[in-house]
Amino acid sequence: MADLKDFSSLVDLYYAKVFYHCVKTIKNNHDSADITQNTFTKAFINIKNLKQIDSFDAWIFTICNNEIKLFYRNKNKNISNSLCFDIENISSKPDNIKKYDNLYSAIDILEDKYKNLVILKYFAEFTVKEIATLTKINEKLVKSRLYDARKKLENLLSESEKSASSLNIYNLNQERKKEIMSTAKLIELGIHVVSRMSANGLNSLLKCAKNNEKFSSEVLSELAKVEQGSEFTVECGGKLSYDEYIQILSGCDWGVLYEFEDTHNVMRDVAAYLGTGGYIESVETVLYVQSVPDTVNWYKKYLGWDGGGEDTGHDIVHVFKNEGYPYRGGTSFHLRKAGENSPVTKCSFFIIVSNRQLELIRERIIKAGWDKISDIHDSGFGAIRFIVEDLNGVGLEFLEWRN
Repeated sequence: MADLKDFSSLVDLYYAKVFYHCVKTIKNNHDSADITQNTFTKAFINIKNLKQIDSFDAWIFTICNNEIKLFYRNKNKNISNSLCFDIENISSKPDNIKKYDNLYSAIDILEDKYKNLVILKYFAEFTVKEIATLTKINEKLVKSRLYDARKKLENLLSESEKSASSLNIYNLNQERKKEIMSTAKLIELGIHVVSRMSANGLNSLLKCAKNNEKFSSEVLSELAKVEQGSEFTVECGGKLSYDEYIQILSGCDWGVLYEFEDTHNVMRDVAAYLGTGGYIESVETVLYVQSVPDTVNWYKKYLGWDGGGEDTGHDIVHVFKNEGYPYRGGTSFHLRKAGENSPVTKCSFFIIVSNRQLELIRERIIKAGWDKISDIHDSGFGAIRFIVEDLNGVGLEFLEWRN
């Protein structure tokens, strides 16, 4: 997780560039501001996966482009029809001017000669001189049109909107940056706290978030015991939306997600939030079995693979941790107790063997007393293999390449 101060510097440096990129693509200021905020929130969650901070420039725009794609997919739009307002329908007659309750919407319906300058000045943060060079308009005319644009916006905005200090056109970027950093702070604190909560606490918090309710007595009691739990309660005002909870879970170690009673749906929503643009850190294999302890014992006895703990509902089998067993790579898989909605898994694994040790591995399994095992035979594509069926009916195909 990035240091908040360092991330704030990155937001200051790249906010205007990312926002301007969105505006140029979707031609809508309000949606562009939302996409920009989502982009930086996901960047904060995933920055731990960025190997070189020097690559942040390209990386942030990759995330941004994925958010734009997600925006069009969710809204069922395309670039050609993304303009929300028809400028020609705005009459020059004073009594036909609509009053808008949102500054972004008001900016969107300005004539291009005004809107483009507002975007360049107040969102892309170019100077008047830079705008003049870019648009090939003299500086005096740039200043004049910016003045006219502000006057037009005053006429377009409702009285309540004009009186809202947060909507001062000069402060739009700063307000959005503050929102990004406020969200980042909540996520950082939330990850620290949620990762230390018990399964009961996590599920109780999930129930409150789904119902959009204040923290229950069970949640408050749990948070009182967790490091920085009280600080987290104050930061979020004793209440989390479901979307905020999913954002926090998206930054947690994947193991936390297995603590939920509704693991499948929580994982689905975390994956949906993170999207498909390269944010997923890993894909894990889960086997649903009749008995987790019996399955762990089977793998330890016949293959020497280690179980991770003594939980009867969930465990992790570490495949390649044992010295003397020449399996390539390194991985693990999860075991969960099968139930009514999660039947016993039927599947097969490829286990690649090196160092010409296939025969020794098969001998070990037979010597340990397991007989659901095939002979070694030629695969027909340059490798030899044998197959063993574990106590749950999962096929384990051991394969060794022969040069």
